[in-house]
Amino acid sequence: MERLRIKTPDDFISLMGHSLGYWPQESLVCMVLDDRRIGGTLRVDLPSTTTDEARYVDHVVRYIQTDRQATGVVFALFTHAAWSPGDPRPHEAVMERLTGELSQHDIILRDGWLIGEKSFTNYLRMTNDPVKTYSLDRITGSQLNAELVFRGSSIAPDPGFHVPVLAQRDIHDEIIKHCGRIEAMSPPVAIAKARTLWGSFLEGNKMPSDDQSAELLAYFKFVSVRDRLLGDVPGLNENLRDLLLAQTIQAPHWARVDRATDLLLHLYSRADQADAAPILTSLGVIQWWEGRGSRAHECFQRAIEADPSYRLAQLTDQMVKSGILAPWATDRNASYQPPMNRGPNIEGLGMA
Repeated sequence: MERLRIKTPDDFISLMGHSLGYWPQESLVCMVLDDRRIGGTLRVDLPSTTTDEARYVDHVVRYIQTDRQATGVVFALFTHAAWSPGDPRPHEAVMERLTGELSQHDIILRDGWLIGEKSFTNYLRMTNDPVKTYSLDRITGSQLNAELVFRGSSIAPDPGFHVPVLAQRDIHDEIIKHCGRIEAMSPPVAIAKARTLWGSFLEGNKMPSDDQSAELLAYFKFVSVRDRLLGDVPGLNENLRDLLLAQTIQAPHWARVDRATDLLLHLYSRADQADAAPILTSLGVIQWWEGRGSRAHECFQRAIEADPSYRLAQLTDQMVKSGILAPWATDRNASYQPPMNRGPNIEGLGMA
């Protein structure tokens, strides 16, 4: 299998952006290492003055420990906060506590960087005189960044979903008509018809017509149908509860999950108000499966704005905000990888 090698700090920092899908702001980002192989990526907000440092570090360590093969970590602090040579390093107490806690589990903090608005520097060498800084332009020009961009990857400026706020065309009346037809069916018949229609698009490459979109949007408004359609997304023959909670041993078929995301965004562009809540919630669940907590939270918040009483969005948002991670996201053999990263192994070299 082809291997991509990380040779410079520029490569590592670039990979952080590609792994997250966006350029983080005011964040601590940790990448887990198993010897020289890259594992999962964690992003958390930087601690504030009121943050309980012990709990904060415990949360980070617990996530890193979910990879039982972890032997090291590289990190970056992304912040626009000003820093001058001679000043204490930003968040120094937290990082020292994190270093100590990880060492208790035989995990070494291998390297790290402070990344500002226009430049970056090695966090572990900020006490040296003089302190060396490097332009962020080096990151966009790195060899690994060029290879990942060639494969179709990109780094968005923020974690948000860039989707239309309003429907392209008002098809609410058509949705209501389909709801009437669905209500006249028995639940097993409605679920079977919904799965047939949804499955035809998951396995194909075309987008639904406006009438097909209205029918699918209507199906998603029925809780039992919605859950079954969402459970069909990973393409696994497993218990529905385990699928929704990402608790299967077998990894999802991530290309199929990507296809579902595209379909749901297409449906969302044709939904309005309460019709959009089930779609936004389903998108949020998929983002949670993929380990993208910030995007999941945004989807759930938009769903609640569309329908303040939408219960699943409320519950799943509480789960994300409490720091509960999808089991798939914590398993390196099952976790989501962007399409351009699914083929090659990525190894780290020259990290010191």
